[in-house]
Amino acid sequence: MASLASTVPGADHSGRRKPRLAASLQISPRPRPRRPSASLGQDPREPEPAPAPSTEDEAGGQPQASLARDGGPEAAPGAGELGAAPEREDLVGGIGRAPRVSVLPPGPSRDFLAVARQLGLQFKDPPPGQAVALLTQYAASLGVSLIFREDHTSDPCCPFSMCAELDGVVCASGSANSKPEAKQQAAVSALHYVRSQLENLEPSKTPGRPPFTSLSVEDILSHEQRCAAVVSAGFDRLVDETSPYRACKGTVAAVILEREVSGTRTHTQEIYELVALGTGSSSCTGRLEFSGRQLHDGHGLAVARRALVRFLFRQLLLATQGGPEGKKKSVLAPQPGPGPPFALKPRIFLHLYISNTPKGAAHDIYLLPASEGHLLHSSPCRLQAHIQGDLKPVCYVAPALRYTHVGCLSASDKLARWVVLGLGGALLGHFLPPLYATSLVLADPCHDPQTLSRAIHARPCLDGVSGLCVPPPYARTTLHLFAGPPVAPSNPTPTCHGLSLNWSLGDPDVEVVDMATGRVKADTDPGPPSRLCKAAFLSAFRQAAQALGKPHLLALETYEAAKAGSYQEARRQLSLLLDQQGLGAWPSKPLVGKFRN
Repeated sequence: MASLASTVPGADHSGRRKPRLAASLQISPRPRPRRPSASLGQDPREPEPAPAPSTEDEAGGQPQASLARDGGPEAAPGAGELGAAPEREDLVGGIGRAPRVSVLPPGPSRDFLAVARQLGLQFKDPPPGQAVALLTQYAASLGVSLIFREDHTSDPCCPFSMCAELDGVVCASGSANSKPEAKQQAAVSALHYVRSQLENLEPSKTPGRPPFTSLSVEDILSHEQRCAAVVSAGFDRLVDETSPYRACKGTVAAVILEREVSGTRTHTQEIYELVALGTGSSSCTGRLEFSGRQLHDGHGLAVARRALVRFLFRQLLLATQGGPEGKKKSVLAPQPGPGPPFALKPRIFLHLYISNTPKGAAHDIYLLPASEGHLLHSSPCRLQAHIQGDLKPVCYVAPALRYTHVGCLSASDKLARWVVLGLGGALLGHFLPPLYATSLVLADPCHDPQTLSRAIHARPCLDGVSGLCVPPPYARTTLHLFAGPPVAPSNPTPTCHGLSLNWSLGDPDVEVVDMATGRVKADTDPGPPSRLCKAAFLSAFRQAAQALGKPHLLALETYEAAKAGSYQEARRQLSLLLDQQGLGAWPSKPLVGKFRN
């Protein structure tokens, strides 16, 4: 599917670093210098030659996981459970190992074999003496990890056995009388596996596409294809084919972390890593609860965003309590000055992937862009909320219903807020500056790009607004939009109706939430609270405040009090602008936040 990057004129970038798309986002790939091969057995992402790790997970004998192991989450010593709640209610769960995510795509639309032959990577019957070099060059060019691991064998004739591992995909082992020969045989087996994967891919059928000449392997996958491949592989490793929740993949949304890594000889590689995932197409329809243990919004995008917040709280603990190794592996780094104490490390970017067009304003493809003022005051552009199973403009929701029943704004409205206020939310705002997504990959072919862009970037209209629209460091940023490949059919089966799955990097497994109650699906009624509920986040907030030595934050007794700060002021200003322009006021639920853990 063709990529479509959208930008909006007038986006405010003053005093801010403009979002940078990595080289893999180029719509029309062009020749680039071939990256040199890494040293034999070396992880291509490491700047200096180093022996490949051969240790395995001390907890379960499994190799450490993730696309970029140098930034994957590790349990910080003494951190305990993230967001552990009193009264022995497991709101967040333990910090576990993440499943491996492979970037080998299930079906991109380009001819891998033709490109592989141009590069001289002859995967069919490679000479054993060249197999390790060819495999290392392939992994370095595509930006995937390569690790050779020693395998156990009971064959006395071949006492040495090794296997190659490509981004978590363990290939068949090779046995020989010496370690170098076993390593060569393992590389041969891995090349045979790669060839089998390439032969299963269909060539592009898009007419008018120029021939691919002088391309490197890294050009084969575009940005949107890499995002889809990472999301698809991550979901498949979490939810196997026999699971009754397999069909939830049709509503999957995710946050992908892209890391620029300096390779050998000053070349830069982009490593894509799945850090948060959510599924679902409904919200809780019941009455409001005031304990903070009810998950309101079960739509995939909203769940993925909350899973990202959980991941970032874990990264704060890793950076503060994980020692030198934790500081190295965390995606966060200390930030000097009077602002938030931590910030995202340089050369790290966040990308959103969603399977379906966001509900709300982005769904109305009949909006005419002729008059921006008329557009903003039209009914479809108003804020819309899911309440009692219906999506309706906020201004039409009776106050008696708004303050007694669960109501969640549409995904279109939340995206419009996130490009101004960031993805972190109020609680993380005490520790991190605003975190903005760089791109959004939408896998729904039935959407109008211009309508989607206006729904995200033009509400409210900031042109001609006197004074600061929102207090710094908040500002509207441009979310680059791409049309991407779907990872599953979008029509959910009855078994997934009313359910929402969530996972973040570090969680041992997915959590299944029944949106009829807003709690974890269980045999008992009601089930335990979700690890993404407000009470879990308040507990995680207090853990982070204690780890950072912030007694004034620990003194905040309620969830509503903990949300106070610059983020809430920016949100108030944004809500005021929305209301002044006739789009509706952002609903507030002060009573819901009065609970204490």
